[in-house]
Amino acid sequence: MVSERANRHTELGIRAGHLHPGTVKVVCFTGPHTLYRAGGWDSIKGQLASAYGSWWADAVVLANIGRQLDKFENWLPTALIRQAWPAQYRGVAALCEDWNYMREMFRLELPVKDEIFGLVGLAAPQPQLSKMNPKARTTPMFKGGGEQVYFKKTFTLNSVNPLWVYQTHLW
Repeated sequence: MVSERANRHTELGIRAGHLHPGTVKVVCFTGPHTLYRAGGWDSIKGQLASAYGSWWADAVVLANIGRQLDKFENWLPTALIRQAWPAQYRGVAALCEDWNYMREMFRLELPVKDEIFGLVGLAAPQPQLSKMNPKARTTPMFKGGGEQVYFKKTFTLNSVNPLWVYQTHLW
């Protein structure tokens, strides 16, 4: 694994451009830097997804989705575009619907000069619901392929500082 530094001026797509499914890079994110995490009910665990969880998306990933959807402005109703954004994010993140309802979004604002190490990789394809057979031809699948960031979390330690995390609204 290769370690490299990330800052707000470096697009994740350029850093992770050499990644292939199943490979990861160790990246040191240096503030100021913004990442996002979907929140909501996790029906598998029977609880709300934590705002301080391990899986995050770089702000660039969501900005790229927004830029793609901007092409449809004035062609499609605003409400439809607003619904498309989380649907596109769910697809590239391959976030099974029973893992997270995505009713809330959280923003991690890494302060200037603060650092956090994470693993950056591409989301693997996942079935629409986690209990579905991914090998069955009739199983609806999320494509994945979006860049994800994983921050280490243990029972006693979380690398995500709670003072960096805020609830936000993107769509």
